[in-house]
Amino acid sequence: MSTFSRREFLHLLLGLAGVVAVILTYRLGLETNATTVALSFLLVVLFVAAASRLWVAVVTSLAAMVAFNFFFLPPVGTLTVVDPQNWVALFTFLAVSLVASRLSAVARDRAAIATERSQLQLKSTLLSSLAHDLRTPLTAIRVSASNLGSTWLAEPQRTEQSEIILAEVERLQRLFQNILEMTRIDAGAIAPEREWVHPLEIVEAAQSQVEYTLREHRFQVEDGAGAAVIHVDPRLTSAALAHLLENAAQYSPPGSRITVAHHIDNERLLITVEDEGQGIASGDLPHLFERFYRGGGAPANSAGTGMGLSITKGLLAAENGEVWAENRPEGGARFSMLIPAAVRATSSSGGPAA
Repeated sequence: MSTFSRREFLHLLLGLAGVVAVILTYRLGLETNATTVALSFLLVVLFVAAASRLWVAVVTSLAAMVAFNFFFLPPVGTLTVVDPQNWVALFTFLAVSLVASRLSAVARDRAAIATERSQLQLKSTLLSSLAHDLRTPLTAIRVSASNLGSTWLAEPQRTEQSEIILAEVERLQRLFQNILEMTRIDAGAIAPEREWVHPLEIVEAAQSQVEYTLREHRFQVEDGAGAAVIHVDPRLTSAALAHLLENAAQYSPPGSRITVAHHIDNERLLITVEDEGQGIASGDLPHLFERFYRGGGAPANSAGTGMGLSITKGLLAAENGEVWAENRPEGGARFSMLIPAAVRATSSSGGPAA
């Protein structure tokens, strides 16, 4: 087991079992010709080659060649080859199976290398972004903390330095939350826990998560749900919405309005986030929800790893929801979340009606 893995031996056993299955199929069941049998053996070899290393496919090929000769080429039941054409058939079968196995192994190795390079590139991008996004708030926190220790600062200046520290701590908290959410999405460890909530509760929870980020914008909510409550995972939904709010604040100028609207239609919750920024470039639209992608309109000094929209997509996928983006005719961008949700009218006591 030190040279060959258990998985490779399992593939070999499965390959040999496939050879036996071909023998039983054509010897005890179907009547056919040698060409069909040879192609059936070749199919088994190709499946093995696609799933395992070259040596496994080679051994399977040799076993298939021997079986082909012994059970299907006259004189049947011996390894003797009388007809010269059968020699040609045997060696042709072996050559084709070996060449196909080799090509399959090469293609698989190249695909594995390409996947590994892609992962390394993603890790490099993430580490570079994290290094930048950690350095900036940590530097600001260190400077502000040092300033607070100075005796010459007036009270308004101390308040300003304290606000800087709080803002940068919030940024760090969001960064680590993003990393945690991305890890859980990659691990498939997100399981929805649905509750009956009003959509306004989801909006308020999302707003509180990025309250400091929204401080320089006018925040407006349009409630289209009335008295209805919905059955969704409020934590996942509000976290997904928080990333959209954060994105809207980052890509729209201070003082502009960010509008969140929601309504319920056909057992689905639709939440939209509209901003008054410059909109989304046509070249960015197909890539917005890719991991680590940052649109060309991002401010040069803005923080962010490009994970937010990708996380939104992953969180909503756990609820069988979807998200998309478009430009508003009057300017700015609109992001929409659509989530399947059972709906109930609220009772007089405020809970869902029976």
